[in-house]
Amino acid sequence: MLRQVMIPSKEKASFPFPAEYYGKEVEILVFPFQKEKNINNLNDFFDKYLFSFTNYKFDREEANNYD
Repeated sequence: MLRQVMIPSKEKASFPFPAEYYGKEVEILVFPFQKEKNINNLNDFFDKYLFSFTNYKFDREEANNYD
């Protein structure tokens, strides 16, 4: 498998194929690349995915109801 991220500078762009792909059928997918934001520290993670259990009440009877 070959993955290459590039920024084309004109309508027609090309890139080199590795020798092991010569003569083989290949599939080429082109879509915009979106970089994922890196979460630098644990606080950033919890700020982003914060969930509050303040009003949560566990109901054992409901959890064990198999109907």
